[in-house]
Amino acid sequence: MSESLGDLYDPFGTHMDDPWPFYTRAQRETPIFFSPVLKAWVLTRLDDVRKVLRDGKTYSSANVLRPLAPFSPRVFPVLASGYPMVPPLLMLDGEQHRRQRAPYADALSADHVHDLEPYITKQAAALIDKFTAGGPTADLVADYANPLPTSIICHLMGFAPEDHDTLGDDTRLAAGLAMGHRFDSEDEQVEAAHAWVRSQRMIGRYAVERRAKPEGDLLSHVVAAWAPGEDPLTPQQEAGIAGELFGVIIAGHNTPSAAIADGLLRLLEDPERWRLLCDRPDLIPNAVEEIARFSTPFHIFLRKTTEDTTLAGRELPAGAEIAVWLAAANRDESVFERANEFDITRPITGSHLGFGVGAHFCVGAGLARRELEITLRLLTERLPGLRLVPDQRISFCPSISQRGPLSLPVTW
Repeated sequence: MSESLGDLYDPFGTHMDDPWPFYTRAQRETPIFFSPVLKAWVLTRLDDVRKVLRDGKTYSSANVLRPLAPFSPRVFPVLASGYPMVPPLLMLDGEQHRRQRAPYADALSADHVHDLEPYITKQAAALIDKFTAGGPTADLVADYANPLPTSIICHLMGFAPEDHDTLGDDTRLAAGLAMGHRFDSEDEQVEAAHAWVRSQRMIGRYAVERRAKPEGDLLSHVVAAWAPGEDPLTPQQEAGIAGELFGVIIAGHNTPSAAIADGLLRLLEDPERWRLLCDRPDLIPNAVEEIARFSTPFHIFLRKTTEDTTLAGRELPAGAEIAVWLAAANRDESVFERANEFDITRPITGSHLGFGVGAHFCVGAGLARRELEITLRLLTERLPGLRLVPDQRISFCPSISQRGPLSLPVTW
């Protein structure tokens, strides 16, 4: 029965550290089950996940930012000291979502991503220059996978270079509140809440500045879309812009950072696999898609039914919450041969959901792919002898939403 499987599900414990055998069992036995911990129906098969994500009318995004775990009471006064909550892009459906998504879709079109390639390449090369100059070892997370996407999304938005690191560090810390993070203490939660408020205040300050003096950056376009005209921003408009950009910035660096870090781990944990990629750069596009499938940068989305419906053979009432597991769907053995194997020679089919599907398909998917492509091209060209530092124990981000390594010590 689904309830018994749900009672066994331990998303913040055993199944955070190694969820894959449990997902495979769920797909075979009970592809939808209720989790008392998440207070949601958990969906694991690719076809069912795709159905939900494509049907925004029946399965609303309104609950997508609902905390997956309770917060300490000390968190709420800190968050209340910042901007009031205004529903951001991720929580919207239908026409309102399409309208607010438009500036990002335009800025991240294929042509604009192509135009960004020289900047991405320059930043990636500079980071490699920096960590190779420091000696024969480096941490690919701290020295590369975190700073590269942060620099790119902040540059695209229009933030001054001197604010990139600060905004990246604060939004990375704050993201734990929205991603089912397993905090070790209340103090960690409160620290994340302070980072949340600092981030939004910085973004709000930039929004006010762009209203007074627009520039040709994405931030200026978002301000104009949120608040047409030239009048000063109202407090609600400022709060809405800050909240929305906060989410976009987190997605813009956390998602590709996790993909780069976990992808490099998978490539380097098998020296033959890394040598193959170095010898055959034509496999880089395949490797990018396999990283997106196997590592799945963002594991879970919440949805809420707007009417009675049937899903995976289960009748659900209106108002039911669904935890849509993209990470499980991307290892659905009924869809992918050897689903739990990482294989950079796997043909590109477009079947995986590494960047979602439907109206909320990741607007930055093209940019994330380009960052991965450039990363693999430069590292294979410049460091063909790259390898993991021996005898290390890899620790992963303690989150049910994103599971990239916290550090990745390498040598060459």
